[in-house]
Amino acid sequence: MHFHLRVHHWVVWWVGFGLVCGIIALANILSRNLTRSQEDTVLILGAIHWILGGVICYSFEAIRIETPTQEAPKPESPAKITLHEELEWHPASDFLQPGRRKRLLPR
Repeated sequence: MHFHLRVHHWVVWWVGFGLVCGIIALANILSRNLTRSQEDTVLILGAIHWILGGVICYSFEAIRIETPTQEAPKPESPAKITLHEELEWHPASDFLQPGRRKRLLPR
């Protein structure tokens, strides 16, 4: 099954910002002696960031999953067909001057 995932550029920035802030928050929770209420505050702010990002992406249709459409081959336009038929073709030997032809191999 083939599908196209269309993502706006600001969604990538939102996810990147969320990941960086999440890593910093996790490092602070693990490395420092935070109280339980401080840990809860950090986790709630992170959850709000991801929930708000999801709601905004959904409401602006920032991420779309589309199935590719099968386009029928387009017929050539009449201008191209007539232009192609009007072209005149000549072999390269038509452009040689008489008596100036050089042989590649000796006789």
